[in-house]
Amino acid sequence: MFAAALIYILAVMSPGPNFLLVTRFASSGSVRAGLGATAGIVLVGLIFSSASVTGLSVLIREIPAFDKVAGAAAALYLIAIAALLTRDAFKPSTPAMPGAEPRPEARFWNAFRIGALTNVGNVKTIAFMVSIFTGFLVVERSGPEKAAIVALCSSLECAWYAGVAFIFGRGAVRTFYARHNRLIDLFMAVFLVGFAAKTAAELL
Repeated sequence: MFAAALIYILAVMSPGPNFLLVTRFASSGSVRAGLGATAGIVLVGLIFSSASVTGLSVLIREIPAFDKVAGAAAALYLIAIAALLTRDAFKPSTPAMPGAEPRPEARFWNAFRIGALTNVGNVKTIAFMVSIFTGFLVVERSGPEKAAIVALCSSLECAWYAGVAFIFGRGAVRTFYARHNRLIDLFMAVFLVGFAAKTAAELL
């Protein structure tokens, strides 16, 4: 069980769309916004983990086209996010009007929604969950063992992204982002397009 959890957290810690999303929400908004994105990502991860230990791998094997459909949808979604980042980067800066900034609760739930959608659209998440938990299930596991591995992996994922949110939500990092937000957003957009292209190429 601990071997599967170790592989899980090492993969979660590798740079990808989820990591970029949490860092951007935390550095451009607040720690709270970063935690909103974290909550959305972890919730979807928990759903995929639970599904994987209860037969998702069997379903995927029965539907050969699943990988291609999910991969294409993921690539398109990542490109859409990249387009939004590019639009924001080139948008003329305007003075903030009183009351124009969204409330902290609104920022949290907006980040939560985008975090969840991004993780749903990340086909690598599904493929990774299935591969990790298929290996875990090679040996017959009891219900409590399945629940324990899902809880452990989800807790590690939550701790990692929450830590990222707290680091990138610090004042110094937010000040740096405010000064260089256009370049940072363009870099993120390029990264996401590259990630989407890699996903699409693997489908061919």
